[in-house]
Amino acid sequence: MSRIYFNEVATRDGFQNEPVFIPTEVKVSLIDALSECGFAKIEVTSFTSPKAIPMLRDADEVMRRIKRLPGVEYTVLVPNMRGAERALEVKADELNLVMSSSETHNLANLRMPREQSFAALSEVIRMVDGRTPINVSLSCCFGCPMEGVVPQDVVIDWAQRFVDQGVRGLTICDTTGMAHPAQVSRMVEALQERFLASDPSLQLTMHFHNTRGMGLANVLVSAQGGISRFDG
Repeated sequence: MSRIYFNEVATRDGFQNEPVFIPTEVKVSLIDALSECGFAKIEVTSFTSPKAIPMLRDADEVMRRIKRLPGVEYTVLVPNMRGAERALEVKADELNLVMSSSETHNLANLRMPREQSFAALSEVIRMVDGRTPINVSLSCCFGCPMEGVVPQDVVIDWAQRFVDQGVRGLTICDTTGMAHPAQVSRMVEALQERFLASDPSLQLTMHFHNTRGMGLANVLVSAQGGISRFDG
């Protein structure tokens, strides 16, 4: 049986939504405990502007204070060039770049059209120049709360543009928990055919939410389709 690789994202995706600032020492303690749990990766924090996400304003200090265990990769979310520079300074194991496959969501979330996001992230990829592995997370791949259906071909096309730039991994995100198993099965089949058939080394990760109670079912159908990496 092949291994399933989990990337624990609660310390970024969860902490950023907390109403009260979590003390740095508490974050560090939890991440150190998670390091003992067998995760392949831990998304420690986000190098976003402290004004945008004040809950993660201690990102640099957290990265410097955690105990890094062999066999665990410590990845961080990077929204722009300045974030990438900060992440490189603290020697993150991986940079996770983010944009949305939905134009409306990208405008609302990142305040710019998709093409502008792509251009900015492409600059980050060129600046990093292979010094640190890069993953790209595409949001709203299974539907947008504002736009509705996001065509599968649109997701595949954006993924292809990043693969063409040599990123190590892609994360296909069900950002608001809209996906259902039949839809996920079709997406997994298309991703396998387009990317993994020609490059099995590409790290393809699925990211689900349980908003409508479909989270575990979507993980199961992805694993049955050959996916071995999941955000958790």
